Amino acid sequence: MSSARTVYHMKVEQIIDHTPTVRELVLKTESPAEFKFKAGQFVMLNVPQGEAKPVLRAYSISSDDRNPHGFRLLFKFVENGVASTFVWNLQGGETLNFTGPFGKVFFQEPPTKQIVFLNTGTGLSQHICYLLSKKEQYPNLRYRMLFGVRSEKDMYYQPELEALAKELPDFKYEFVLSRPQETWTGKKGYIQNFISEFDYKNIPTTFYMCGNGGMIKEVKHQLIEVDGIEKNKIWSEAFD
Repeated sequence: MSSARTVYHMKVEQIIDHTPTVRELVLKTESPAEFKFKAGQFVMLNVPQGEAKPVLRAYSISSDDRNPHGFRLLFKFVENGVASTFVWNLQGGETLNFTGPFGKVFFQEPPTKQIVFLNTGTGLSQHICYLLSKKEQYPNLRYRMLFGVRSEKDMYYQPELEALAKELPDFKYEFVLSRPQETWTGKKGYIQNFISEFDYKNIPTTFYMCGNGGMIKEVKHQLIEVDGIEKNKIWSEAFD
């Protein structure tokens, strides 16, 4: 695994704006020629600050860990955020500097029969990374995902999720909207209100949570303190 001291120079190959507040960067290695990581890890973007020391910001990798020549990152726009201002000013073709990989929230192997992904906002990145990296190795698991966003205009990655649903025989995902329009017929409210649907008391299940810290805290309380689920079946990373 790479050293934290190694600075990776990555070229911005593509910029994808999924919503006004979610931007994806497709990055390709320049030097060193390879970047190796494990699904679930993150990198530190070195945000330039002129003559001053760069500001570091952490982002989970959202692509297949079998590709050593680049990766994808999802960014959530933060008003007046140092990294957001920098990333939203990119035009493509720039070289960005990263350190990493970091993090030890890996996909647990051997896996349980059911895998539940609970994510909000750009917390999707870590779970997409797991699915892309492990889909050939574990195609027949029962994969379930709840993806929490505010409203219809904040929904994104539907084509990618649909592609996974076609590849994996037992993968199902649903959006949960906290502030939907009246015409919305899907799940309303918050992710934590719907976890009982997964029948995790009767099906061996591993939970992966990424995103809002409040959601993670509530789900952990329910699973561990109320339902007595073992802590080693619950993995999380807060994106606050």
